[in-house]
Amino acid sequence: MQPIPIVLGHRYTIYTVATSALTTRTEIAVMSLIENKEFKADSPGSMRGRHRIGTYKQSGKRKSYYLDLHLTGTLVIPGWNLGILCDHEKYHSFVMSATMNLAGTPEAIREMVDRNINPNFSEHDRIVAYPEPLDVLNTRSGILVYPEARTNHAVIQQMQETQA
Repeated sequence: MQPIPIVLGHRYTIYTVATSALTTRTEIAVMSLIENKEFKADSPGSMRGRHRIGTYKQSGKRKSYYLDLHLTGTLVIPGWNLGILCDHEKYHSFVMSATMNLAGTPEAIREMVDRNINPNFSEHDRIVAYPEPLDVLNTRSGILVYPEARTNHAVIQQMQETQA
């Protein structure tokens, strides 16, 4: 794994998919960095997990938290107020399909992803754009941001077949 060029004191927006399959967006200010990065396995003996790289404070909060990142599935974008919200933040409903569901056009989301500083991010296939409110009768109403990306994710494969 390559190190993420996070700078002490700088502000970042973190996009990731939580273990509950919900896309999350967190605006952070980095408070400290750990020299010897720690790996926290999701379960005993698992190769999948999070890397602890420092501490942060969330936008508008006083409490500090550990900065634990799932490196291959986390977007780290410099700055706050990027204009791209998660599906549930903008539309007050969500898909929970274990995909990164973002409210915006595919073009705007691609521009944001191009600013990602995490060199380990490899889940481009799982980014889905929702430029309009979700269709409750058809949860596959999103638009694949990277339709050309190869995937083994069942929901994305169905979307590729539908949008082909």
